[in-house]
Amino acid sequence: MTPRTHVAAALVLLLAACSRRPDVPILGYHSVSDATDGFTVSEADFASHLDALQRGGFHTVTLHEWLAHEDRGTALPERPIVLTFDDGFEDAYSTVLPALRKRGMRGSFFVVTSLVAPDPAHRLVRGEDGGQRRYLVWPEVRALAAAGMEIGSHGESHLRLSDLDRARVLGELTRSKQALDQALGSPVEMLAYPYNSVRRWIVPLARESGYRAAVAGRAHGNGDRFTLYRTGVYRGMTADQVLAELR
Repeated sequence: MTPRTHVAAALVLLLAACSRRPDVPILGYHSVSDATDGFTVSEADFASHLDALQRGGFHTVTLHEWLAHEDRGTALPERPIVLTFDDGFEDAYSTVLPALRKRGMRGSFFVVTSLVAPDPAHRLVRGEDGGQRRYLVWPEVRALAAAGMEIGSHGESHLRLSDLDRARVLGELTRSKQALDQALGSPVEMLAYPYNSVRRWIVPLARESGYRAAVAGRAHGNGDRFTLYRTGVYRGMTADQVLAELR
């Protein structure tokens, strides 16, 4: 084999590694409520998804547990799956958490730190497409963590990072992590890129900010731990459709 052939073969292997999906499937939710926008799943549909996953033999794990498996060979349960929830809506605490706990499941919740208020009296409420949005407060974020859920960053201000310069990206990621670390009393390791958007130059900044892994969407996701592919779950998707995506 010539040196040029060696280089070509190495590139093929590298591209294959970067293009594959992670070994553990990741589902991406946003809100579970009666809002009517496309990113919101009804409570009934969400329950049917969870029940179908249980019947299918899936067991929920956190991204931290997946990293421990990747780095140290820590055992994972049969048919592991990661459930993620973006944006930090109040229904993460009021609706998603009880549904997960009822079934002995866990989830990873990615919070936009500037939208988290100190207490219910100051809760941020926004009128958005499809209905009114209520956001988490810090006692609820801490309660999610205390219940065994994983907390991660979704940026400080939910800005599309690819539209910013390097200094602003670094500030968005660093300040969000610092706020979460301080609020929870332990280091936050995981990031979900706002809008599921990431570029090659952003990944080193995520590492520099102190994260150990990050999830992306269909367009930018793959098997790399800083651009982990996840399947979005949207309004109207049936349990069968969710399972089909996993297959």
